[in-house]
Amino acid sequence: MNDLEAKIYGNALNLIPELGPIRLLKLSKLFGGYRRAWETTAVSYQQAGISQALCDRIEMHKKLIDPESSLKALDKTGIEILLLEEQQYPALLKEIANPPPLLYSRGNKQIINNYLLALVGSRKMTSYGREVINRLVPDLTTLSINLVSGLAFGCDAEALSAALRSGGKPIAVLATSLDNASISPRANFRLAMEIAKSGCLVSEYPLNTTVQKQNFPIRNRIISGLSHGTLVIEADEESGALITANYAVEQNREVFAVPGSIYSPMSRGTNNLIKKGAKLISNAFDIVEELNLDVAQKLVEAPELSEVSKEEEIILQLLSVEPLHLDDIIRKSRFQAKEINSIITMLEMKGRIRNLGRSKYAKIR
Repeated sequence: MNDLEAKIYGNALNLIPELGPIRLLKLSKLFGGYRRAWETTAVSYQQAGISQALCDRIEMHKKLIDPESSLKALDKTGIEILLLEEQQYPALLKEIANPPPLLYSRGNKQIINNYLLALVGSRKMTSYGREVINRLVPDLTTLSINLVSGLAFGCDAEALSAALRSGGKPIAVLATSLDNASISPRANFRLAMEIAKSGCLVSEYPLNTTVQKQNFPIRNRIISGLSHGTLVIEADEESGALITANYAVEQNREVFAVPGSIYSPMSRGTNNLIKKGAKLISNAFDIVEELNLDVAQKLVEAPELSEVSKEEEIILQLLSVEPLHLDDIIRKSRFQAKEINSIITMLEMKGRIRNLGRSKYAKIR
């Protein structure tokens, strides 16, 4: 059976929601390929050990699905299929338990066999988490490491955005299908389109699969499975990011975690991971060293820091990576508001502080 035929009938079978990846592979092996599995009779399904109820569901769906038209619908949206048997299928993903027999991609599928690092974290990202991401990601990009994450709010979206800003080619793994109408969350739709231009969107779900809560933890096995290691930025004790970390352990992949304050709920999960043996990360080289990756071992040197005035130095001493409101800066520095605005502007131009919005500022370096 050629690849095109396998994609036509594999995709058609995948459109039957009751099957799933394990049953899909089982059917292909039992009947000698996806086309034969599609064209066989209900009696043959039963003889293969499939229940009467499931046989009835399969037969019902088969009457509603046109295999060739379904594949053409994918082509129209720019979505491609990678078969588990194909050489281009991600090599690391093949190694996991229950890999997706069909992997859907949209964008630059060539990068899915590059050096990949999963970067995940809480939806309730703090300013500390944002600062860590925006320090680590540009260095990882410089080292030719592509990031893999979900498209969720918080750390996931920030990591993907930071990768794009630094010229990287990130991969977003979705818990829905990759067509425009199904991409979720909708607030990150524009981000998904930007990723598809230079990076890649990936999913195991066929066309028109919308949000289903149970798909998110299942999706996480692909995030870790594609990657050489998983880095958790921030996570509370019940964060979905910890599910991804657990999958990484099961898949014999490295787990990294960024330590945080013992008083922050968003660092309880990461600090516990470190207690359990996850590698503590403070910079990109910690990851490269642990994974022993054959990548460039020198980051682009940071530009020399511009000299600061005495007034600017006073403001820098007040600030840290935690945000400080402009009113508090004025109160603590005892400068006039007009003076502070001028000092803040100069420090931003010199790349020493970051405007976090809502009149809050944090120190960069």
